[in-house]
Amino acid sequence: MLTKKSLPNLVTLTMGVVASIAILLIGLGQDLLAIRLVFLALSLDVLDGYLARKLNATSDKGALLDRLFDRLYQVIVPVIIYLKLTSGSILSIIYGAVLITVSYWRIAEVKPSSAWFTGLPLNIHTLVIISSYLSKLVIPPAVMLLLLVPTLLPIKYAKRLGEPGQSTNKGTFWQIRLVVPLILAFMPYDEITWFFYLLLSLAFAYVLVGWIPPWMWARRKGTNQY
Repeated sequence: MLTKKSLPNLVTLTMGVVASIAILLIGLGQDLLAIRLVFLALSLDVLDGYLARKLNATSDKGALLDRLFDRLYQVIVPVIIYLKLTSGSILSIIYGAVLITVSYWRIAEVKPSSAWFTGLPLNIHTLVIISSYLSKLVIPPAVMLLLLVPTLLPIKYAKRLGEPGQSTNKGTFWQIRLVVPLILAFMPYDEITWFFYLLLSLAFAYVLVGWIPPWMWARRKGTNQY
């Protein structure tokens, strides 16, 4: 029976189905359609988190399902696309294998925080690969391997613009995170190549400076716990 409390999990399962279809589409050579489903899955991911907090329906089961299904569209689909972009070079295979392994290791070892990401978030890899594909600017495997360094290290990266303790359901930032991927799922990509160049720039900028806000919060609080 569908209730308000079960609605977030239903959205999570829908996201899992969408992400799984994206994997199958890649196997059929429908890479562009798979990328559209990645954007749709991202939008659903934001929605299920919002609903869980709004309806006070957060649960360990829902959180685990969310993290498991996230790996499908955040890691598996982009890695396969990247292997195609680089013709399956040795370095790209190593990169993909390590990223997939680390993504599942994090489920068991890294406790999620509402204030920061521990290590470079996986969706930065997603953003870089998808933007690389759509901008036709292939990032060399050596650079992608370098991105694994902050991914593996316990560096704290900012999860939001405000300090810890601010609700992610307030303001309009969560709405932007919901609507923008949804729009991208249906946009004609050839007309917005510039946008994916911009996303690539923002992603690499985050890699370089995204650790600074948590460091500043720690300095302000006079503690190393942030």
